[in-house]
Amino acid sequence: MKQKSTKKEPPSKEKQTLALLLQENYRKVLGYFLKLTQNTELAKDLTQETMVKAIKNYHQYRGDAAFSSWLITIGSNLYRDQLRRKHRLEKNYDAILESKSPDGLLDIPGEVTFDLKPALLRLTLEKRIPLVLKYYYDFTYQEIATTLKIPIGTVRSRLFSALRELRAMLAENPNFDF
Repeated sequence: MKQKSTKKEPPSKEKQTLALLLQENYRKVLGYFLKLTQNTELAKDLTQETMVKAIKNYHQYRGDAAFSSWLITIGSNLYRDQLRRKHRLEKNYDAILESKSPDGLLDIPGEVTFDLKPALLRLTLEKRIPLVLKYYYDFTYQEIATTLKIPIGTVRSRLFSALRELRAMLAENPNFDF
């Protein structure tokens, strides 16, 4: 009876080369994003996404430009796509909020009516959009997940977090005067 070998196969020459290239260019790509975004966390995220995309698409690298230039191109495209998505989300959010409640008022039966728009605007888009879809449009968790193309667990997490933040904002100002 043969036993399975527990030794790992050595990485292929191509994988070793790619790993070395990514390692050598990591700081350059991170520096590029730090200058571009002025946000350390966002720069790290974009750098990581760039590296992952480079790994997936390494077969497309032709070698007619420096590897760092290829990485910067990938990263620039990722960043541009992210800005477009954010802009689209902001436009959609504004349209949703204006069409449902032009004055930003939320009517809670049996309770005081108050203006929630300023509090909602303090939430990040990631939290604000699911909240608006759920409580202004009565979307189900599944409908929100499908609309935003995110897992249902992420929808629940964002809603929980958004409600917690709203409660904290309301607690800060008991008059609800934002």
